[in-house]
Amino acid sequence: MASIQVMTGPLDDAQRREAVFAGDLLVFKDVSPLRRFSQLVGGLLREAFGGSPEQAQFDLGTAEFAARASDLGRRLRRHSDALRSFREVLRHVGMDVDQAYWDWLHLRVQPHTDFIEAGTLGHHRDTWSSNVYAQTNWWTPVLPITRERTIAFYPAYWSRPLANTSVGWDLERVREMPLVPSPSEPVDVGSEVRIVIEPGDLLCFSGAHLHASVPNTSGATRFSVEVRTVTTADVQRGHGAPNLDGRAPRTAWRWFRSITSNATLAEPRP
Repeated sequence: MASIQVMTGPLDDAQRREAVFAGDLLVFKDVSPLRRFSQLVGGLLREAFGGSPEQAQFDLGTAEFAARASDLGRRLRRHSDALRSFREVLRHVGMDVDQAYWDWLHLRVQPHTDFIEAGTLGHHRDTWSSNVYAQTNWWTPVLPITRERTIAFYPAYWSRPLANTSVGWDLERVREMPLVPSPSEPVDVGSEVRIVIEPGDLLCFSGAHLHASVPNTSGATRFSVEVRTVTTADVQRGHGAPNLDGRAPRTAWRWFRSITSNATLAEPRP
């Protein structure tokens, strides 16, 4: 079964990928560039939502809160300082960013669930939609989190298939599709592991892990940022996590661009 490894410094790129593709969850503690990134994004949150972003949902109302969250999410994707800062985060933990590709900075805004369900992702593997088994995910809270507003993993499913709707999830019709494919059978949550880390800590895991947003019962909004990466070498060698149950008909190569040059990841040739 997958294990949780806590890192107090950088990890060699090859070692990290081997651990991730074997199903381990890696937590890089107190990453100094990530503290700066969290401060930057925290400032953007206060600009968008006021002095107490975690409580703004109760003051603004559903439509206004959702509109501000969506606008800030789009802004973060293009924010040059944020992109440059997260690039340094990845470099700091040991990634060779010159050989890597990423998709974009995703701002996840998950309000208290009695208010609105937006931001809550049910059980899924990212690979059900991307079809990229060399994909690595990076996740960090921007503001403090608790067990009642975080991300959960189900390690028993690292080696266990789960029936799902990926066969009907079409990348070419993504605007008509649910955000991610979903299970089509009940999920055994007995192996659930909830991750509680601090702003400035970075979680690294395979996109093939079954995971979900914990239903937020904390009375405060969760703000987190995530990004996915892949390297050409892994794709060309077919190196990555096992595919137990993914059936998506297309592969999302075009989601990924070079971290340093912005070139699109090319589809590997046989």
